[in-house]
Amino acid sequence: MSMSRAFCVLLGVAALSGCAGAPVETDVLHRAEQILIGSCMARQNWKYWPQPKSWTPDMELFPYVVDDVEWARENGYGRARRQELGKTAAPSENYFRALPEDRRRAWLTAFHGDRAAALEAELPIGGTVGHSANGCAAQAWQELYGDKGRWFKASRVIQTLGNMRIGQTQADPAYRAALKRWSECMSRTGFSATTPLALRKQLLAQQGADADSHDKKAATAEARCAVDTGLSKTARDLDAANAATLKKRYPEEFENAARLRESALPKARALVSEQGKGNLT
Repeated sequence: MSMSRAFCVLLGVAALSGCAGAPVETDVLHRAEQILIGSCMARQNWKYWPQPKSWTPDMELFPYVVDDVEWARENGYGRARRQELGKTAAPSENYFRALPEDRRRAWLTAFHGDRAAALEAELPIGGTVGHSANGCAAQAWQELYGDKGRWFKASRVIQTLGNMRIGQTQADPAYRAALKRWSECMSRTGFSATTPLALRKQLLAQQGADADSHDKKAATAEARCAVDTGLSKTARDLDAANAATLKKRYPEEFENAARLRESALPKARALVSEQGKGNLT
């Protein structure tokens, strides 16, 4: 793995504050986490710029299919927002890439930590994931949640359960039947697509002056077909049912994550407020 690729991957691994919770709460927790990481890096004479909570906000809104016609007409597949997020992230990546290789490694160690101490989480799907316990990311978790090990476990498990929920929904026969109807509907509008996500990926990969307008046309057709064929309702109903089943199956995991977020919110709000007043760097 290249050093620049490692930079992106490690930033992604560290951003766990957005796992399951009300959008406003997870936004505040993420911003507070970024403030703490930045302060930690600065104490070691490194530069760090806050990173986005999500690089693909359209996927958070529409994990199965775009089904809001007005949103689609205005945003397409979120190309403009993705570009804005890229500009937000650029300073840190440009700074990192400009460092000599030995300094890059030192930056990564400061941010991510080393392997001398590890946090671990056993996943519901099997296997274990780990993370260093002594870098700025882990230190931020400790300061914000009071127990970095407990938060790492809770956040990774909840993240995995969220992925499980989506996978279960997409594998359901009712979803697959609705998806077939949606695909046929899209063909009638002039777009060939087996799945909404494949279409989204295909269009976002296209460049050119008319790419955005083409996105909006396709996304609008997608949303209309999602409603007309019942894919939207089917996906939402199955998603809710699977979420409820998982919460019953893993009540302690969901409750633990919720308690940690709730206890961290007062400090997170204070940090964000202080930064807004210009009292934090």
